[in-house]
Amino acid sequence: MLTQPFSEQETSDIIDRFHRDGYAVVRNVLSAEECAHLRGLTDEIASRPSVQAASKGWFVVREPEKEDIAFAQLFIREPIYSLVQQILGPECRFCGQNVIRNRPGEAVSNWHVDDCNKLEHPLPPEIPRWPAGARLPLIWLSVQVSLTDIQTLDDGPTEIVPGSHYSGRLPDVDNLVFEGRGVEPIYCRAGDIYLFNHQTWHRGRPNTGTKTRYLMQLQYARGDSLAFRCSVAEPNPAFNQVLAGADPRLVEVMTGRAKYV
Repeated sequence: MLTQPFSEQETSDIIDRFHRDGYAVVRNVLSAEECAHLRGLTDEIASRPSVQAASKGWFVVREPEKEDIAFAQLFIREPIYSLVQQILGPECRFCGQNVIRNRPGEAVSNWHVDDCNKLEHPLPPEIPRWPAGARLPLIWLSVQVSLTDIQTLDDGPTEIVPGSHYSGRLPDVDNLVFEGRGVEPIYCRAGDIYLFNHQTWHRGRPNTGTKTRYLMQLQYARGDSLAFRCSVAEPNPAFNQVLAGADPRLVEVMTGRAKYV
């Protein structure tokens, strides 16, 4: 279990991998006990009317942060928070949370980029790719937190084409290769995380095993008014109660408005 920021060199190595490949795995961030607790909470709150309404009958449990402080607290958990700040800036903000709880036979299995398959940095046909080594600006990103072991293809891992965020194009399901690299699964143990660039071609491989897959998504946006994704959690009596007495940094990350205009 990790609870402190990484060293400057370790942080730099992780961020370099993230920008190069479109993702970076960090091992053993949460303990087995934390993962079991969060899975149990997910199952319990999934039956609540407010969560069922937000999830609309889908296998994605939406807005768990509004139900229990244990979910919200992860947004300032180290070393997650400091890594995200290195990418999005020190004023990064909450912009969403959910737990993908897909049983056997369930998955978001179509190849896509996030936000309704919209490119943020498209290129015309005559330009083959963005320059190697460029750090394309990100409006938001996800931190995927594996709450169960995802160690085989049957477990339904996230599949990704590394580096494809540099393509400036949507995925072509007939040619899922970018500069010689094809589809690769992201294997994790419970408690591992991976920083994820949502513009990289990806999908959830269908869960064909016998276990339910639990994958939590922590979504952060840049904390400025240009970041359309910076839509912080709206305070309401129930959420205010969840945050009552919480660390002021957490309240700011979850509900603070954009710093810049």
